[in-house]
Amino acid sequence: MRLSNATWIASSLIAGSVAVAAWAWFMLPAGAGVPVNYLGLDGVRHHGVSRQALWLIPVISGLVATSMTFAPRFGMQREVERAGEVFDITLIAVAGLLLVVQVALVGRALDPDFNVMRPVAIATGVLLLAVGNYLGKARQNWFIGLKTPWTLADAGVWDKTHRFTGRGLFLGGLTLIVLGFAFHEAVVLGLAIGACTALPMLMGVARSRSLYRRLQHR
Repeated sequence: MRLSNATWIASSLIAGSVAVAAWAWFMLPAGAGVPVNYLGLDGVRHHGVSRQALWLIPVISGLVATSMTFAPRFGMQREVERAGEVFDITLIAVAGLLLVVQVALVGRALDPDFNVMRPVAIATGVLLLAVGNYLGKARQNWFIGLKTPWTLADAGVWDKTHRFTGRGLFLGGLTLIVLGFAFHEAVVLGLAIGACTALPMLMGVARSRSLYRRLQHR
């Protein structure tokens, strides 16, 4: 079992999510809760609030942290070690992002006009900055990284692809933080989160194919 400093930091962030949920559970007025919007089995879209939804983020955070912590016990110790610092920073960054999401949802429950997407966009930008800064240090593994047929076929292609993708994620994170402060519209920020996260990854996939084909033609 991997009980590193990152595990304890992530656990503290998860405990923060639990504390926020517990505080909101007792402090929200009767009938208040997290806004929910879902398509029911009757084919009708339902809108409302749910007090139980306060516990969704802590549960998700706990599941993510537990699965990453216990991964080495399922024959992945070597893979986790090759992922190195990327493993640790991803664990912390994801737990931190989910804590921000939890606080934002509680803010929305307290104030219907609260803009959830701005803090979420900024926190996602910080996550991309952190992961992008360390991604190039990950060695070839099956646990964390851009696992394409080309990166898995050649360690050199893996290293160059992840350095390239890491720079893209870092720039995407910076862009997303700026946009999070500059814009208020939820749709714009939602699209920005998707674009700043997906584009560097897609470009990394294309880069890995290009590097491998170039290697084959030498």
